[in-house]
Amino acid sequence: MHPSLYTLVRLALALSLAAMALGLAMAAVRWFRLRRRVLQDPGAVLLGAVSSSLRERGELAASLGELRTVQERLVDALPFGLLWVDQRQRLAALNRRGQELLGVRPGVVGLEAAFVLEPYPWLLEALGREPGPPWRCEGGGRRWRMRRIEAPDRIGALVQFEDVTEAEAEARRQQLRERFAELGEMTAGVAHQLKNGLAVLKGHGQLLKRNGHHETADDLLAETEDLEQLVQRFLQWARPLEPALQPLRLEEAAAQALMELKRRPVSQGRQISLEGKGGAEADPQLLHQALVNLLENACQATPTGGRVLVQIAEGRIEILDEGPGLGEETAIRMLRPFESGRPEGTGLGLPLALKWLNAQGADLRLEARREGGTRAEIRW
Repeated sequence: MHPSLYTLVRLALALSLAAMALGLAMAAVRWFRLRRRVLQDPGAVLLGAVSSSLRERGELAASLGELRTVQERLVDALPFGLLWVDQRQRLAALNRRGQELLGVRPGVVGLEAAFVLEPYPWLLEALGREPGPPWRCEGGGRRWRMRRIEAPDRIGALVQFEDVTEAEAEARRQQLRERFAELGEMTAGVAHQLKNGLAVLKGHGQLLKRNGHHETADDLLAETEDLEQLVQRFLQWARPLEPALQPLRLEEAAAQALMELKRRPVSQGRQISLEGKGGAEADPQLLHQALVNLLENACQATPTGGRVLVQIAEGRIEILDEGPGLGEETAIRMLRPFESGRPEGTGLGLPLALKWLNAQGADLRLEARREGGTRAEIRW
């Protein structure tokens, strides 16, 4: 936790304790005054004591109300969730951000903590830990940063929690973008050198074919063509992009990509369908290339007889396959250049799609589906 935020939490607790101490001090003063006057006029002393007590109680209630308001405002202003479970194991407080993260209402405050937190086992685990440094864990399909805050025993248990799923994903994407830039410069030089050498090999293959060495020439030309396609991908990777953004109907862009895919052998034996409608500001050519790459990858993952579904919504395209699915680490690895999941792959299909999408303001996420397979989500 940031030191200033931690100070705010400590200040809110200190204010509550200070209010309790103030009330006790005022009660003690009243008791001593009453003892001093009891010998003078018992009736007048009693009447005066009652009147003064009522007045002081009103002032104390107003002060406590102001302190409680300040405390609640301080805690609600925190950008992370703050959970307080008292010594009776009841949920004593849950700030506004915590309620938003857990999707609960303020009415849960005062209930049994075990009952309220049953759907959130990672919070129950945090309550059982000793105060100390923060840690990270998974829960409810999200990534959480947790910390058990040290507090006096009479206060109970305090837990800080925040959803860091998006922050961690953005950090990984930033690392990929930086790696893309570095590899792009290196790849450009290597690809140009390979291109020159392949041109010479292709010329010799054509010469062999004219001289009657058809079998040798065909093998040489086939290998040369495969290498030329690989070099072309290297050049695509290294080439700087200047996207021309315009309003697009995403269902039309997806339909064009599906038409091209169905002409390729990889789509044979798979059922490919398109659902939904939506629009986005995108570059038609870059989006088309990215979609074809992603669809081809989905077909390669889906067994014969399986289905690849493209779902469109406003500012979003999802490609769902029926393959074995991807773990989180595998999904991250496959977005890195030259790390293919197939022995014959170049490791550039998904990274190129990510580069083309990022250039037009979109992002690509890969995740496993609960029913099996992988979801590739494009979101603007």
